[in-house]
Amino acid sequence: MACEGGDIIRARAAKYNIQCDLKPGNLFAALNHAQLRGLERHQKLWGEYGFRDFELLDKAGLQRHVKTERYVGGLIDRKGGHLHPLNLVQGEAEAAESLGVAIYENSPVTAVTPGETVAVKTAQGEVRAKTVLVCGNAYLRGVLPELEGRIMPVSTQVLTTEPLGEEAAALLPTDLCVEDCNFFLDYFRRTADNRILYGGGTVYGGHDPESVRAKILPLMHKTFPSLKEARIDFAWSGNFALTLTRFPQIGRFAPNVYFSHGDSGHGVTTTHLLARLLAEAVTGDPSRFDVFASLPYFPFPGGQRLRVPLTVMGSWWYRLRDWMGV
Repeated sequence: MACEGGDIIRARAAKYNIQCDLKPGNLFAALNHAQLRGLERHQKLWGEYGFRDFELLDKAGLQRHVKTERYVGGLIDRKGGHLHPLNLVQGEAEAAESLGVAIYENSPVTAVTPGETVAVKTAQGEVRAKTVLVCGNAYLRGVLPELEGRIMPVSTQVLTTEPLGEEAAALLPTDLCVEDCNFFLDYFRRTADNRILYGGGTVYGGHDPESVRAKILPLMHKTFPSLKEARIDFAWSGNFALTLTRFPQIGRFAPNVYFSHGDSGHGVTTTHLLARLLAEAVTGDPSRFDVFASLPYFPFPGGQRLRVPLTVMGSWWYRLRDWMGV
């Protein structure tokens, strides 16, 4: 199942001709030798399960893919990849509508009430259904408070440069997407129109920073000093849902109310896998769903009121480890 989400994306993009700039290859970049040893252990562990799509790189090998002095090595995941996620979801929506699905935008749900039939309330009315899937992730906003307490919204920030032409290709010559190995990681890629898209930053609780540019530009300039004069055309922030284990959660809130959330920053691939497990369960085969749903759930210490300050305090330890290179 670890690889199934990516396989679903590739198959769906091909079947429905979704133009989402889908490209192969993901690179994990180590900022110190402790992180590089961690990548070595990662490769060895997955190799024990027959996974042979990793390539370990020293500094010179990494610099063939990323033109920066910041990293000491890395690990290529050939099963990974990158894409334009908005184009993917819009293409999937069009495919769903072509198969008879009705999508109602701008009608936010305000409450879900389980029963023999489930009542789904909106500002303008109510829908009743035999089965409901709750997939609001970091945007539940009081719909099911019991579920909302299982996750914590976290915002992350992204910006893109102006089109850079050959300079973008020179910085990322093999067109892999990159994420570093820090606890608060940076991630970046080259877009189809040769911009550098650079993301990072973490705000627990899901609040937007005063300035995305001020938060992300120093990170990008540290990785690519040559971009200090590049114009920034777009900058934005958005929330993902974090679990204490950093592992997604699926389950049943009631016999006919299923939920899926907490993809913890990996939602593009995991939501495709978990949607398939939900579909299998709803249509009569809950075997894989039940295995995933049986994984243990741990609440955030301090509950909804104290989870943010306690998580921030815990994160200081991991920041210190990254800084010390241990």
